[in-house]
Amino acid sequence: MLNLSTILCLVVMGFFIGILSGFFGFGGGFILTPFLISLGFPANIAVGTSVTEIFMSSTIASLKHKRLGNVEIRIGLIIALFSLIGTELGAQIIEQLKKANVLHMNFIVSLIYILILTLISICIIRESLSSSREKDIKKKSLWFRVRGLKIPPSIVIPRLNTEPISIWVIAIIGFIGGLLAGFLGIGGGFLLVPLLIYVVGCKPPIAAGTCTFGILISCAYASLTHTFKGNVDFISAILIFIGSSIGVQIGASATRRVKEATFKLAFGLCLSLISLSIITKLISDLYEISALNILSQIIIFSALILISSLIILFSARKTIESQN
Repeated sequence: MLNLSTILCLVVMGFFIGILSGFFGFGGGFILTPFLISLGFPANIAVGTSVTEIFMSSTIASLKHKRLGNVEIRIGLIIALFSLIGTELGAQIIEQLKKANVLHMNFIVSLIYILILTLISICIIRESLSSSREKDIKKKSLWFRVRGLKIPPSIVIPRLNTEPISIWVIAIIGFIGGLLAGFLGIGGGFLLVPLLIYVVGCKPPIAAGTCTFGILISCAYASLTHTFKGNVDFISAILIFIGSSIGVQIGASATRRVKEATFKLAFGLCLSLISLSIITKLISDLYEISALNILSQIIIFSALILISSLIILFSARKTIESQN
């Protein structure tokens, strides 16, 4: 039986994770899974419960984003399909590395994850703070060259106000997101959202809503698998969902109330803090410093509360300004 303090922790953590999920469009498993482990849940139960809760909260978030007009269903379906293929391939790569007895596999995986997060966060923060002249220069960058690939078949998405985009470009985005999710053991939303913004040309609210829709489909499959394996604590998942169902409403609504530059800056800041947390955890594991392991958890949970609070603050200020 869960005691009262644990129940409150689960509901409150769900609320803050829900805000980030609704606002940024990623599931939040990178926060929820270690949080559950820190409460004493076995790793397999933590993973299964986390992915089940993400499936439930993604359902609410997708419906909210759909009402706000933030979901491009065609893009979401293509991404979801190819992300499943990528996820399976990533998982198989991990299995092969295990069989090959690759030394320091956890170190290699963590290092790759840190590099990806750091590079993405630097690019996003730099772009959000850049001038309009610098943004014109970016139109000659790799992002725009990829978007301009003319490999049939192509689809036209009128509200994105861009040229027809190859279905294969979207498929590759989904595949890469799934590959990293399967290989790194974490959701690919942190990569999918910036790719949807810079390659496909989605506005941040549409990128967040479409990514949430894609996560819903992939998490449904993962949740079902973990349920049959007995890896889901449904009571805990429901408690977290109670908090997240409120948080996702706030986060999804906030995407319409903050400026694009603010969204990108907050997204980059979030990824930077996650990267810092993983670096701290990596050093802790290498040198067996338990204090750094605790510091890693403090960083990730502080980042969760800080960024969620900023989202609420920016959203509330914009609402007050619009009423005046």
